[in-house]
Amino acid sequence: MVNPTSSRIQAVQTARQVLQAKPVFLDTETTGLGNTDEIIEIAIVDVEMNILVDSFVKPSKANQPIPAASTAIHHITDDMVQSAPAWPILWSQIRTYLVGKVIVAYNSDFDMRLMRQSHTQHGFTLKDPLQPYDLMKLYAQFHGVWDSNRRSWKNFTLDEAGKTSGISLPNAHRSLADTLLARELLIFIANQ
Repeated sequence: MVNPTSSRIQAVQTARQVLQAKPVFLDTETTGLGNTDEIIEIAIVDVEMNILVDSFVKPSKANQPIPAASTAIHHITDDMVQSAPAWPILWSQIRTYLVGKVIVAYNSDFDMRLMRQSHTQHGFTLKDPLQPYDLMKLYAQFHGVWDSNRRSWKNFTLDEAGKTSGISLPNAHRSLADTLLARELLIFIANQ
């Protein structure tokens, strides 16, 4: 059996180490969850809460509408992304904020997959070495609810994590708001 107290202490120590690395925080909103979906909004914030990037992204399939189910979640419409920069243009601007940095994201596996897919949709490969750190997994360890079916800590949504931690920032399913919430959550864990 896993000891929730020692795991929580370890999570706090890890959060402190991640903060000492001066990470950047990242969140994306996408056209969907599938293997051909792509990023339509991205935000990057540094540990001091400076907004480095907060931008819509014009999808490669600009002639295909953003699915209504996705718009219902993040409220991003086709009109909002129409005049936004395409991913290759935006990537050339944002890669300097990411390469060589620890990148904290809530469910970083998803964000990194969508970055690779956005690259692919525009005909190029993500070759830059990125260092993602998954705050969702750290929070699961910190919160300490064991999922015996998965044999790991139970994952929670960013909204649940923020509310349980008493953080008043909303999980708005918009990149900047969610990036700021993730930043506050990591700081909350480190301060325990």
